[in-house]
Amino acid sequence: MEKKKEDIILITAFAVLLLATGGLVLEEAGITGMDVVSTSSQVAIQGYYAISASDALSGGIDFGNVNSLPAYHVNATHNYNSTNDNKTEYYITVSSASNVNVDFCVKANSDLRTSGGDVIGLGNFTWEDDTTNSATVPAVYGSSLTTSYVTGSTAVAPGNDNYYRFWLNISASQAVGTYNNTVHFQGVQQGTSCS
Repeated sequence: MEKKKEDIILITAFAVLLLATGGLVLEEAGITGMDVVSTSSQVAIQGYYAISASDALSGGIDFGNVNSLPAYHVNATHNYNSTNDNKTEYYITVSSASNVNVDFCVKANSDLRTSGGDVIGLGNFTWEDDTTNSATVPAVYGSSLTTSYVTGSTAVAPGNDNYYRFWLNISASQAVGTYNNTVHFQGVQQGTSCS
């Protein structure tokens, strides 16, 4: 029994010595079970801007009902509609919270089409834009829309508007129907290409 007691004491002492030695090795190796690693982060804000469309532009570019063909330079319904002063109600505002000027681009997704496949080509859908809004500006009968972005007004400052007018030419042989497409407007930081 005495031998057993000595063996237990010896085993216990050996275990304590082993744990103490192992703890020294672990501490020397830097293994503690937890560690913290830190690194820095940064961001450089080059420019920010926000744009918003007028209610008339958000509502769509509508040419109304055309009852007689051919029809040339048909005005979009809000081209000359602003409270008796013949200003356009189609515009995009550059937020005053922006810190850069904005260039504007416009394109259409396709020709104007009916559900039955009849087409009014984009060459007949024209637009003009300007940072001034009066009865004569934006000027009349601008450029034809395309399916690629075309730059319009540039360097529109924060807090200002970019104004638009739209016209449509319809040939005498155009089929009856409701024609649709989608017009896209893009604002980019001044000097940046639209895509």
